[in-house]
Amino acid sequence: MNRTGRLLELLALFHTGKTFSVADLADTLSVSKRTMLRDLHFLSEAGAPLQASPGPGGGYRLIRSHSLAPLALTTEEAVALILSYEALLSYTDKPFAKENLSVIAKLLASLSTDTLEKVEQLRQKLRVTNPSRRVETPFLRPLLDAALSRQAVEVEYDSLNRKSTRIIQPDYLYAFDGYWYCKCFCFLRQCTVKLRVDRIQAMTIVDAPAPALDLPVAQPEEPELLPLRIRLTRKGCKLAESHHQFGNRISLLADGSALITDTVAPSELDWVARFVLGLGREATVEAPAALIVSLRREMDAVIAFYPDTVQAQAEHSKKW
Repeated sequence: MNRTGRLLELLALFHTGKTFSVADLADTLSVSKRTMLRDLHFLSEAGAPLQASPGPGGGYRLIRSHSLAPLALTTEEAVALILSYEALLSYTDKPFAKENLSVIAKLLASLSTDTLEKVEQLRQKLRVTNPSRRVETPFLRPLLDAALSRQAVEVEYDSLNRKSTRIIQPDYLYAFDGYWYCKCFCFLRQCTVKLRVDRIQAMTIVDAPAPALDLPVAQPEEPELLPLRIRLTRKGCKLAESHHQFGNRISLLADGSALITDTVAPSELDWVARFVLGLGREATVEAPAALIVSLRREMDAVIAFYPDTVQAQAEHSKKW
């Protein structure tokens, strides 16, 4: 059970009017006493009117006469807010980790008993999930501060191909597919780029303020984009539809197959080749020819990892 679920159950228990010891609550919700104390502390900080009484027979209870004024929210509105925050809580790092949890606690503490029960019933039937990625983003909040102050920063970035040091001016941060990204202007490449925040290994503030992002900046001549055309089988269409870039570039055909039509920069050919390889025989590249070259080169590199296996398979085929 995640923390939001525990907070819901805790408040539901307190609304019965009984007094509970920390040990009883920890056993009921299958957590340690330390975890339960942290949950009780969060509820108290969020405004839940909890009273603690020491000694034998003591424990925690809810003071009904000092309950928070109920929020004018429907059950559906409360669940929508909770699910939105839970989606953000699934990330290892958050810009407002403590605040995200406290706002949920405040919301739950302000709901009536009947609404709490309805919220929990509805919440059990809905989930908003992200891939579970154990990646740390220690520069997430500093990047947000730099974006707010329009301040340039120098970062050491470990990209897919190489490590580099560059000066960027963050524009905004966004979460996608379990990762945090920073859209920024890169002074090294003189264009706007998107960097994965977990790949930033070091960051320092640049002394001189950066120019405003909305000022015109001379752009280098862009490389000519190549027309991209990939034919998908019916199965390939289903495999590719969830891809973050190509999923919305699929055009369905009458026979159930599909086409991906887009443009691609020459520098991205190897990346697209690996995407096509992941679809196996369910995808056929029709253009550009340079992508087919990249695809064959990637396949040759993969085959080179298994020379003995390939040779053994060839000998096995000869026997049959």
